[in-house]
Amino acid sequence: MVSSQNNFCLRVDNNNENSKNNLENMLIESAYISCNFNKIPPIFGCLIADQHGNTLMVFEYDYKNEDNYGPIKSYLSEHQKSLLEIDLISMYFSSFSTFAGQTNIQNLSNLEIHGSNIKVQIFFLFNKYMIIFFLNSKTDLSLKEKKQIIEYFEDKIIKFEFEFTHFNAARSRKILSMLENKGKAWLKKLNKSHLQTYSDSYLKKHEILNVFSSQIEPIIEKTLNEYLENIDEDIVNNVSKEIKNKIEDKLFGFDPNSY
Repeated sequence: MVSSQNNFCLRVDNNNENSKNNLENMLIESAYISCNFNKIPPIFGCLIADQHGNTLMVFEYDYKNEDNYGPIKSYLSEHQKSLLEIDLISMYFSSFSTFAGQTNIQNLSNLEIHGSNIKVQIFFLFNKYMIIFFLNSKTDLSLKEKKQIIEYFEDKIIKFEFEFTHFNAARSRKILSMLENKGKAWLKKLNKSHLQTYSDSYLKKHEILNVFSSQIEPIIEKTLNEYLENIDEDIVNNVSKEIKNKIEDKLFGFDPNSY
């Protein structure tokens, strides 16, 4: 009898665990869709260029061999017929560094360009190189991630200073090609890590909000009933829901991982 009861409890626990996992998967999937992560990865590409706009390496998260174009070109172009050339992209962004050098903008370290669908994050290293990251517009790199990115490229530039400086040399192209392949694998890991952190944060905030809602809802209703005792009950309930939703939206918009 005891054994039977234990087995039953185990089955119940497993069912509860499966239900929890299914709910979490549904929440994460919904969050990804709302951020467009199902179509555009958090970090879909990266260019490494010198201060003159010469493209040295290209990392892309999900390279497409067909028609010889990848995410950077496809996401930056409205359709295949107007694909941009990678070299033109790096040359364009190099103008920002030139502008800073010709004006009183001192120690330019990074620059962000925000669009409704895409965001560009540019890091300037050693006054000689640009690291241009192309992001989903909903992607917010944390300070930890930015530090990780800068350290990654600083390490490579220092170790392979000759190859980066003399990038057209046959030996340099071979080394840079090797670094490029490793960089694509690194970018894939960076995306995976970012999505995991995002998912964990989203589920944690959802859990906290559920607890908060159960505690704050009766307080809101009690307060409204005291001050709006002669108002129709449906109106009071609607106001209560609106206040609760506004508070939840405000709290849910806070991202502790961005600091």
